[in-house]
Amino acid sequence: MATKTKSILSLLNQIRNDQQLVLPDLQRDFVWSRDQIRLLLDSVMREYPFGSLLMWQTRFLGVPYRDFVQDYVPGATFVPKDKKEGVPLRMVLDGQQRLQSLYIAVYGTHGRRRLYLNVTSGPGASAAEDDTDDGVPAAYRFEFWQESDPNRPRRLVPVSEIVSWPARYEDAQIDKLIAEIGLKEAEAARARRNMRLLRQVMSRSDLVPVETIDDEAPDAASARNINEILDIFVRVNTGGTRLSRSDLMFSFLKTKWGGVRVAFDDLVRSIEVKSPLGIDKDFVIRGLLMVADAPVSYDVDNVQRHWEQLEPAFEQFQKALHSTVDFIRSPDIGILSRTLVQPLSTLYPLVYYLFQCKNGSVPDDQRSALKSALYFLLFNGFVRSEARIRYLRDEIKKHKGEAFPLDGVLRVVEARQKHHHTQTTAAMVEDNIKLALNLVQPTVCRETLSWQESPEVDHIFPQSVYRPKFPNLVDDIGNLAFLGKLRNIRKSNGMPLDYFKGESDDVLRDNFAIADRALLHPDRFEEFVITRRELLVSRIKAALGR
Repeated sequence: MATKTKSILSLLNQIRNDQQLVLPDLQRDFVWSRDQIRLLLDSVMREYPFGSLLMWQTRFLGVPYRDFVQDYVPGATFVPKDKKEGVPLRMVLDGQQRLQSLYIAVYGTHGRRRLYLNVTSGPGASAAEDDTDDGVPAAYRFEFWQESDPNRPRRLVPVSEIVSWPARYEDAQIDKLIAEIGLKEAEAARARRNMRLLRQVMSRSDLVPVETIDDEAPDAASARNINEILDIFVRVNTGGTRLSRSDLMFSFLKTKWGGVRVAFDDLVRSIEVKSPLGIDKDFVIRGLLMVADAPVSYDVDNVQRHWEQLEPAFEQFQKALHSTVDFIRSPDIGILSRTLVQPLSTLYPLVYYLFQCKNGSVPDDQRSALKSALYFLLFNGFVRSEARIRYLRDEIKKHKGEAFPLDGVLRVVEARQKHHHTQTTAAMVEDNIKLALNLVQPTVCRETLSWQESPEVDHIFPQSVYRPKFPNLVDDIGNLAFLGKLRNIRKSNGMPLDYFKGESDDVLRDNFAIADRALLHPDRFEEFVITRRELLVSRIKAALGR
């Protein structure tokens, strides 16, 4: 496997014009930000080492692939294509992010913005500092702008325009641009150097080392098979830890499971658009291992050993996951904010149980037990390890086809966690104030579109007034309630007797768990906190059944 060197433009033209350079579908999605692209172009201009690319000549194999993206839109789903045997496509195994970034920079857009070079920037220029988000200074200023933006400075010139001039017209085009911008003397000289430098580094034939697997393979028998290629891909991308475990596992699945990219993207999008919880491909892969009764160890080797169990489980897993999300957001459960579902893996025991149910649906007679299990697992913060997922799965599996084993699940918590709660107590509700308040103030803690309605935990009696005398009670749950951010700001240090005077007794009782308006008197703070705490614990105990 000999190394050859190429110019950036020759590689980009193989993507754009010859359409002979593509991406194997086992590659992860493009993830670089605009700042990372800008920094890459700055590095190219400084002639820093580019790093080698690893290609794969796929002439003898039929392989799923996708094209490079010219106009990148974050969040887009890429539908793979099928390459037939005998078609000599080369695929990028290592270097996708760099090559895709350059393709966008020279020929495309990122989030509908095109890349421009500030032609008067560069080392020693007097322009303002242009640091990227990671704190690395960029000497050459590359900026993304919408083409139609009237505020774009004139000295910003599209990268695509600079690199597209025929060599014989280079001087004339540079002089024309300098005149149009109105640059003089030192700035004109700097602009001329920068535009020539950009063209030179893009065309340098010795800049990019390229190695190609099977470039000289004479026949199919001599070429590497897909499993060997996957092994190479995994080793290349674990040596430098450039890909996450999720990326590598997903890459493996894409070589074995046709349509997995679209299936996973559709599942994640169907949930996150309506009920954002932070569910991603990691969650799906681990969940499939769980429902397939495979080891839940989250590593590439485990997925390679058990992938054949995952695809048949996907359809029912999807139904069970949808039912679980609908369940936790239903009025009688009332979890409407992702901040309450921590850790997110707490959903796995519910998904596993519903996976065994017809159509993945929640049995009506099991809603109460599932609600109690969900809340107790969340109050305990229990589902934080692969081992605990396995313990819970084993307990539920013993009762397949039966009622949800709430008592058994709570016995697992008792046995595996020293500090635990399996009965409602004041100590339990104090361990997770927001979750506790959510049970007594349903629908208040939710994802909102405006900051004004975003929920905050408010001190009913103002802490600035009562903390000096009652430091151990002012932050007690008996003195806390959810309130919208704007209402909380307006309330400020107002006394509750005044603030709640416009609310009916029914609203105080039902929405704020305040049973007696008289307790809002400034002199009855201590009695108010103790009484309300007891009421909160009583309501939560009734809601959870224990």
